[in-house]
Amino acid sequence: MDDFKKLEQIFKEPITINNINRINDLFIRYLFSYPGNENIALNFINSVFKDSNFQPFKSIEILNPFNISENYNEKESIVDIKALTESGITVLIEIQARGNESFIKRSLYYWAYNYSSNLDRGEYYNELKPAASINIINFKLMNIDKLHCCFLLKELTGNQILTDHCQLHFISLPNFEYINNDFNKDFLSWVKFFKGENMSILINENTVFDEVDKKCGRFFNTAPFMDKYKKREIDTYFFNESIRIDLEKARNEGIEKGIEKGIEQGIEKGIEQGMEKGIKQSRIQIAKNLKKSGIDINIISENTGLSIEEIEKL
Repeated sequence: MDDFKKLEQIFKEPITINNINRINDLFIRYLFSYPGNENIALNFINSVFKDSNFQPFKSIEILNPFNISENYNEKESIVDIKALTESGITVLIEIQARGNESFIKRSLYYWAYNYSSNLDRGEYYNELKPAASINIINFKLMNIDKLHCCFLLKELTGNQILTDHCQLHFISLPNFEYINNDFNKDFLSWVKFFKGENMSILINENTVFDEVDKKCGRFFNTAPFMDKYKKREIDTYFFNESIRIDLEKARNEGIEKGIEKGIEQGIEKGIEQGMEKGIKQSRIQIAKNLKKSGIDINIISENTGLSIEEIEKL
């Protein structure tokens, strides 16, 4: 789809449950944390836990309910959901469209922050409750060809679990092709939902999607929700395009410089070095601009490939 058709679709095409971007973070936050949607979030969380052979929950409390005027401003880039189960386990849900290896550190950081914040000053460590992080990501994690990975703290050689207090789940949507009959059926239905499966099919697989369909009517019929959703889509589109164009420009400039240098040092080696240098300089310039705009350093790192240390020095 070319630029104009993409933008025209965002602006003019009526948004429905079957054509909405279901990994838009604003939409996900509404779906799982709007007051009254607790059963939907519970069904998703239980599907993830059951897929890893953990016990499901009977109820949850959303600790940060969706409120567009309070929880979603123009500069917000991280939109997560925090739920508390009836057994005291904290469950975090995050959707992330872009990322690299530094996302693992960020996910661990948020898990650690929420785990430690469960303990009030003066309380004993044995009062700490488990915390689980569920990350829905639209990129591959460490080149692992698995749809659902669950990481725990284990002994290196004996595979003995140290504690059940730490769970890091990663649902990598690009690995949808690796599905098999071993997955929990409700979990697979949710993955299909994120991938854009028709709702009539999903409703036949899991009755919770009938509730999803009805609850989303409020989202589509509320102007502020739609305005923010469309702006989020447009901003994401232009952000991705900007990075693509800058990297392509850097690549072309790198080839030209590489050819010039290759006359003296060897064409093949010169092109390779020139490309690398050009792309690196472009990424540095992008990082500088994003940093000036107040974008979180972790987000800049994920989208440029530069390390946190490199960005801090800019």
